[in-house]
Amino acid sequence: MKNYDLIIIGAGTSGAYLAQRMARRGHKVLVIEQLSRAKVGTKYDIFHIERREFDRLDIPRPVEGDPAWAFEFEKNYNADPLTLYPKCQTNPIVGLHMHEYTLLLCDRAEETGAEIKFGCAFEDFLYDDSGKICGVTAKQRGRQVSFGARIVADCSGMAAVGRLKLPDGYGVENTPLTDEDMFYVILRYVTIKNPEDYLDGSTFWAAYKAWIAPCADPHGAIIGIGACHSFEYAEQIYAEMESVVPLPEHEVVRIERGRTPYTRNVYSMVADNFFVSGDAGNLTKSVNGEGVTSAMVQLKLGTEVLDRALKLGDTSRKAMWAVNRYYNMTQGAEFAMLRALLVGVVNAVNFDEFQYVFESGIISDELLNALSGQSVPPQALLAAAKGFVTGIAKKKLRTSTIKAAVLALKNAVEIMTHYKRFPETEDGFGQWCAKADEIYEKIGKIK
Repeated sequence: MKNYDLIIIGAGTSGAYLAQRMARRGHKVLVIEQLSRAKVGTKYDIFHIERREFDRLDIPRPVEGDPAWAFEFEKNYNADPLTLYPKCQTNPIVGLHMHEYTLLLCDRAEETGAEIKFGCAFEDFLYDDSGKICGVTAKQRGRQVSFGARIVADCSGMAAVGRLKLPDGYGVENTPLTDEDMFYVILRYVTIKNPEDYLDGSTFWAAYKAWIAPCADPHGAIIGIGACHSFEYAEQIYAEMESVVPLPEHEVVRIERGRTPYTRNVYSMVADNFFVSGDAGNLTKSVNGEGVTSAMVQLKLGTEVLDRALKLGDTSRKAMWAVNRYYNMTQGAEFAMLRALLVGVVNAVNFDEFQYVFESGIISDELLNALSGQSVPPQALLAAAKGFVTGIAKKKLRTSTIKAAVLALKNAVEIMTHYKRFPETEDGFGQWCAKADEIYEKIGKIK
């Protein structure tokens, strides 16, 4: 049996990124991927990365003419339900082809020394005499193969095939997602019929959790909808949106469907000789469910922790605990706060109220920056508060809505504060989880 320092389940963007970073540090890395090279990264065609993230995450930046490059834009609109008062922010975005970019990351990983086996499907873990993970079994070309590993990382995406195979009590949650814990996403690739309607940026409608954005065809667009529960429910919401929103006249070219986690991250991302990242650990943005760069933020930290653990010869959960602490205190806290705020507001505000907060200017650029993870000036919060009071006086907003919004803000601050107090060691982790569960029970889920 061939042995490795690190075995990664999944050659998607997370797995390939981790493989490259660990191989570059001199570790013997194997990636096993159940799909063929021709099929990896083909669930969706297009995804987006903010231009500033390429340097921050040390990832390749395709340019026009490269196979992975699709388009770029800078204008990002947030719109009211009727699209009468859209707010525009400038944030340079690069649109990429997922399959081609995934292969680019895989090639980069192999160039640094990582080994990738396509068509090799994870089956189960191997355990040593003490009950600790020491490798994996997989199926390749119809036969079972085994590989030894000091650490196994699950980067298998929504399937979370490694995490869900963990024994109860091993140190990382092994419960599957429910329909209420994920977004069912439908993407319509369309051709826009009238040149005057060609897009100069993307538009997002919070009231419907829907958007329209450029695609590789400059005369086309992607119209997306995301909803919990089912694809059928997402289609129902899309029909409601289409009857109201002035979408450009278009012809549908093709439709893509997929799911993405829309729930909290797993509280612990490490166990003895085990690590989880990406969609397998629910590391997605609370605003839009995007997970590529969200995972890479955690993987940058994870690389340092895994590298140190391997070099010190201690790959226990205790030795890798820093991944949990620093992720949950930073991006984890931010995402938890935004999710609590969004769930509370979206569940409370009705159609007419959504329309009013845009029309009145309560929704400002400063508040929209908050949903992008940026700081909010106190004066912006004060202006919003005054706007809500005025809305009640004019009977444009219900008192119950304001109470729900205030409660959502309170829950958001409470969960963020709790995440920032994540325990430094395993001691107290059980109590921390119990308190987090209690807060999330109050937050609830998107209806």
